[in-house]
Amino acid sequence: MTLLVTAAALAIGLLIGLVIGLLKVSQRRIFSVPATSYVEVFRNTPELVQLIWVYYCIPLLFGLPMAATTSCIIALGLNAGGYLGEVFRAGIQAVDKGLIEAGRSLGLSHFQTMRKITLPLALRTMLPPFVNQSIALLKNSSLVSVLGVADLTFQAQVIATNTFRVIEIFTGTAACYFIFLTILSYLARFLEKWLTAYR
Repeated sequence: MTLLVTAAALAIGLLIGLVIGLLKVSQRRIFSVPATSYVEVFRNTPELVQLIWVYYCIPLLFGLPMAATTSCIIALGLNAGGYLGEVFRAGIQAVDKGLIEAGRSLGLSHFQTMRKITLPLALRTMLPPFVNQSIALLKNSSLVSVLGVADLTFQAQVIATNTFRVIEIFTGTAACYFIFLTILSYLARFLEKWLTAYR
């Protein structure tokens, strides 16, 4: 459940982050200002508050009953979108403008230049902060236990309550998170080296 929530929230966050990143680099304030506001709201409010707000307020405002797991995935995805939006923005702005101008001079449209030149080159720059955000998302997924989602932390709480072995159980839980995140870090390093080799 921990990995499912993290993966689903990360997928949502990537889609939102890409859109927010593209809007933030726009020279039109009608696009950049709402995107900046979105980032500020989700980066400057506690993640636990966002989880609770989505779980309780969306059903009240829109009359849409949601399971706790679904609401947590949405809340974590919206939060990740704010952070990943900044990652995409920084990656896009780090691309050499001369390369972008060269693409436009060859007759590529703005969309084609973004898809074929800017985003592929930005990917190398975005990889380290993207991995950092993925690690943070996996760790922060433990907050979903507050709403009763049966993730790793929630199961640890249940077992600790039944066995009264709090230290042993949560030490084992920490070890599980450490193993997950270490594997993710090594995969990211391998991918980064692979991308560097094909520059």
